[in-house]
Amino acid sequence: MLDFSDEKGQLCARLLGELGADVIKIEPPRAGDPSRARGPFFRGEEGMETSLWWWAMNAGKKSITCQLQLAAGRELVHRLAATADIVIETCMPPTAESLGLDYATLSAVNPGIIVVSITNFGQTGPYRSWHATDIVGAAMGGLMSVTGDPDRGPVHILAPQALTQANIQAGVGAMTALYARGVNGGVGQHVDASMQEAVVNALDHASPTWDISGFDMFGPGIRRINNGQIGARYLFQTKDGWVAALQVGHLIGPGANAIIDWLAETGEANGLDAPEWREKLTALVPLSVEDRTKVEETMIAFCRTRLKEDLVREAQARNAGWAPVFSPADIAESKQLAAREYYTRVTHEDLGEAFTYPGAPFKLSATPWMQRGRAPHLGEHNEDVYGELLGLEPAELRRLRMKMVI
Repeated sequence: MLDFSDEKGQLCARLLGELGADVIKIEPPRAGDPSRARGPFFRGEEGMETSLWWWAMNAGKKSITCQLQLAAGRELVHRLAATADIVIETCMPPTAESLGLDYATLSAVNPGIIVVSITNFGQTGPYRSWHATDIVGAAMGGLMSVTGDPDRGPVHILAPQALTQANIQAGVGAMTALYARGVNGGVGQHVDASMQEAVVNALDHASPTWDISGFDMFGPGIRRINNGQIGARYLFQTKDGWVAALQVGHLIGPGANAIIDWLAETGEANGLDAPEWREKLTALVPLSVEDRTKVEETMIAFCRTRLKEDLVREAQARNAGWAPVFSPADIAESKQLAAREYYTRVTHEDLGEAFTYPGAPFKLSATPWMQRGRAPHLGEHNEDVYGELLGLEPAELRRLRMKMVI
């Protein structure tokens, strides 16, 4: 598989590599891929080989250099494409044609090739040439409109969710096309993946809610939306973070007595253990604003002095679906992930150290996922790929370097 992508496609290529593809990352000579300059950097030392973003998005790939602006570079790429199953490119339409990375050109070289084009808004439509970043994809895909507090502006999720969705959906498209090739006489196809469409696809019921009921979903902050109205609070601060607890910690609904008993046992029921309150809380009748406020204030006070995992453990024992809100540090130290052996260690022999990386997103019993090593250095595999795969002699490689083709 050939990877010509920027940040819109590098994760897709990495994921396919971990499923077994031999991924060759093609970079411009000298300067390398711009993602190498994206921080943060290992030990704060900015450099071409120290970007943590580059490490994460390109682990397990091979790197070769090739100047696509030159005819000789495009010729090399086409020779490589003749041996490839999948090509991933993220050029702004219609730039791919000028670089020889469009499906028409590559399929003429290799009829079985699958070209995955991951762009901001797709290959067609009035926005196809618009520039965008992750925040633009989140905004124009609708994700920002359903996050944050209702009395403030839209909120962008810190992790690049629009880019992640584009990568994952493109990966699904690539695998679907690869399967279809086997039942379509060995002929490949073009996979047109749009970041905006990937985000829209991830909005769950927000779009149908508008289509069917005319209600436009919005960010409810620490509360839930019920039938188009701001509902009860579900996030509560603890001594060491936050917990998520729907139905105000299960105090509202048929199973409320279990949580009322818990509060009563600690002496913090705030009167909710009285018979009239038990009847009110277990009835399937909406509470008044005043009553709901009392229930929320009781839960706020109860959670504030306790540790989140202690709270969740006891709530789960009482059949209440509470959950801790994990920070990145919590996730890295998660007992559950450790028990599942989720994380994997990757050796960077050039640094003489090994680092913890995210592991398999799923477990396959017969064809397991496999981490394939660190991210490559710029042009690290030029000799391997050009020499062994294309059969170029060392003298030819030197000539191509001198002409800045590779």
